[in-house]
Amino acid sequence: MREEQGKGEARGVEGGGRVAAEDEGDVEKKMTKEECIDCIHQVQQKRPGGHHECEILWGREHQTVVSDYKWKNCKKNPGHEQFISAKDFKDNYLSRLQTGKRGKELRAMIDLTVRLRVSRTSQDRPDDDELAKIRGSNALRLGTGFIRGVRDPLYNKPCPCNECEGKVTRKHWRFYVQTALHVLFNTEEAKRTKVDMFYDDIDCIGDGRMKTVWGLEVVESTLNRDFSSILCVTHDDDLGERIKSAWHCWDDNEIKPQDLSHLDLLPSWERQCDPALIISHPHGQPKKITVGEVQHLVENNPLVKYNTATCAGSSGAPVFVIYQCIEKFRYLEWFAPVHCGSYTEASIGKKSVQEQLNYGYEIW
Repeated sequence: MREEQGKGEARGVEGGGRVAAEDEGDVEKKMTKEECIDCIHQVQQKRPGGHHECEILWGREHQTVVSDYKWKNCKKNPGHEQFISAKDFKDNYLSRLQTGKRGKELRAMIDLTVRLRVSRTSQDRPDDDELAKIRGSNALRLGTGFIRGVRDPLYNKPCPCNECEGKVTRKHWRFYVQTALHVLFNTEEAKRTKVDMFYDDIDCIGDGRMKTVWGLEVVESTLNRDFSSILCVTHDDDLGERIKSAWHCWDDNEIKPQDLSHLDLLPSWERQCDPALIISHPHGQPKKITVGEVQHLVENNPLVKYNTATCAGSSGAPVFVIYQCIEKFRYLEWFAPVHCGSYTEASIGKKSVQEQLNYGYEIW
């Protein structure tokens, strides 16, 4: 199995460390404000979950350079004031919780969130797919995923990784990553996907803390909920044990009430609202946490609406809805909805500010 660590991760997907455009036609088209708003309205009519939030890196610049440029020049959330780095969240917020167990559960949520780098858009996507215009392209797309499920190591079964190809019986760990279907449509795309774990700060690349494995196949997908799950494999026992530890910590959470008031991030109990916490890789940057409120829940409708800040690169991110319950406690939903898209409308004024309505699908 091909696993990449350390400084090598700074290289681009294509040779020479650059993200290659397919041809002269693979250039991001600039639209006027009127054309953008008209496009938004068309999306609203066609796609209930809003416009996708994959970050697409066009051109031939190094992917890190383009990602930094997108972050610094973001129009949806200029300055990213609502985005808390994973390191800051762990160091300055989790320590405020009164019980260590609550902190461990939230830390596990962060550790299980991954960055996805997809270097293929399948020709098999349907004509009405949002990414249909780049079918057959190798343009790099960035999204987010969440590890949901890990098995104990297997010893007596063939390993399906790219190195073993199912022909070698070798100890390996299998785990599954959930994301949005528009991020990973099929196995063709999964095989061209790098899954970056523990990318919490920029230094993680150089010091080897970020671990990367390849996606192997889509094992589950649901079109009407914009959901897919891919299989990944590792031969690294330390990595397998760390994933297993984080998963069991989160898996044990179920829906037990939690006192999260000391985080000083959630709206007050008196507001009678359900907070929504999102962990994602906006613009392909190191992991960030944002907190907002659920705006709309409809019975028997899987679509959840919230104002928690997201950006391109947040597609597929887990949306942790924190429901109110008795005695001023809140509880985390075990099956976190998957972020699927956003509607934005540019405000008129000196500063480019965009109001946002973001959406996620409950997967069960």
